[in-house]
Amino acid sequence: MGNDITRTVDGLCEAEDSDVSVLRAEVESRVATGEFGWAGDLAAELAARTAAGEDRKGHCAAVLYWTLNALAARPGADSLRALVRVLDSPHQSVSPRYLAAVVAHGHRIEDIADVVFDQVPEAAQSREFAACLLHETVLVSDAVNGYPALRAFADTLVAEGHPLAVLPLDLFPEEHGLRRPADAADDWTWTVPPVWPEPGDALETTPAMRQRTADADPTETGVPATVEAMGAAVAHWLAQSNGKIAAQEFWLPDPVTPEDVPALLALLPLTPWPADEAPARLHPSSPDLALRTLLTAALRAPAYGHGCYGAYGRLAAWRSLAALTAGPADTPIAETADRVRQTSWFRIGTASAPWFHNVAWDLALAALRPGGQEFAVLAATDTD
Repeated sequence: MGNDITRTVDGLCEAEDSDVSVLRAEVESRVATGEFGWAGDLAAELAARTAAGEDRKGHCAAVLYWTLNALAARPGADSLRALVRVLDSPHQSVSPRYLAAVVAHGHRIEDIADVVFDQVPEAAQSREFAACLLHETVLVSDAVNGYPALRAFADTLVAEGHPLAVLPLDLFPEEHGLRRPADAADDWTWTVPPVWPEPGDALETTPAMRQRTADADPTETGVPATVEAMGAAVAHWLAQSNGKIAAQEFWLPDPVTPEDVPALLALLPLTPWPADEAPARLHPSSPDLALRTLLTAALRAPAYGHGCYGAYGRLAAWRSLAALTAGPADTPIAETADRVRQTSWFRIGTASAPWFHNVAWDLALAALRPGGQEFAVLAATDTD
């Protein structure tokens, strides 16, 4: 460790905020000119000081975050090596999920395979980074299965029972809209079309529908475990922010067709739409849009806190889909994908219900399960 870095970090612990900004600019400048070794040494020292309780003002943690972000975002094997070296240290505290997302979107898969997966990482932080990076890369590239080192590490995750091990190394057809285009801007993310009551989009309830569903007699059947699983994609809205979730499922003694769901909706005791308020507006959806809605919710940050990022966001989305389609928690994702395709999906407009905050975090999905006797609804909202 160079004396200049030690002196820099000594001063940082007592620095004013304006001095911290100057150091951030220096970090970005040095990384841009290829001084990756210096940046890695600085990050390692910052991590050690933070772990030792010497970062009373939080400056070391801030500069550590900026330094690791700069290394992760800088394409090339050398910057990636410097990042991995810091991740191998026992004190690094920046989210491996976040760093993995940055690396996957900015580095060539060849460099990722050679630098990160050439030998299995030993440190827990490095292994978690590698696990996240493997599945972040799946969302970016269709070539993951072409690299033996990546496949081998995926096998070790299975042997260890890692949560991400259940995710396949290929995308399902419904997921291809999630893949980042090769020419995408740095701030690219997939988007979900908003639900507006546009002419021709909202499904209208007819007298014939009401007649066919008049004796539907729905029974709410949700249990806490199922409700929790249905909300997996938006669980961080509650845990980190001011969010709320309404996850409900119903059983019908007689099957209902997808065409009659608009009338069925009016018979259900839905938490966000009490009987004395404006009725819910139903809109057609599809399996890929249902997945994209849930993955976007899981990936993005709520009003306060942070998102799940791509790897764990994909996992959370599939867990929600499994519960929405009545699959057990340990249902293989390939089986869940089949159930999702057999399910009739709808979006519910949120603007008419005061239950939703209507700020920037609102979703409402409905699923008529195969057979027409089970119906599930997931609604969520958050606010600052």
